[in-house]
Amino acid sequence: MSRVALRWGSLYLLMLLLVSGLGLVVQKERQQIHAYQQRYTELEREKVDLLDRYEAQLSNRAVALWAESQGMVPMSEGRWVK
Repeated sequence: MSRVALRWGSLYLLMLLLVSGLGLVVQKERQQIHAYQQRYTELEREKVDLLDRYEAQLSNRAVALWAESQGMVPMSEGRWVK
């Protein structure tokens, strides 16, 4: 074999290794991005559930039930009692 063929062959192998390494890095990053996207959708669902529960706890009826359980009377009834 000539020296030129060995140089081109070694350059080809080097480039092949570089491209393979780059491909592995890209695949790893793609898997991480996919995992982050899944976690983001889970957190969005959890946020919606938490907001729904929060709004349910602060609804007027929930506050009225809590007040009555603590011994408070509605204003319309309390106005007439002296």
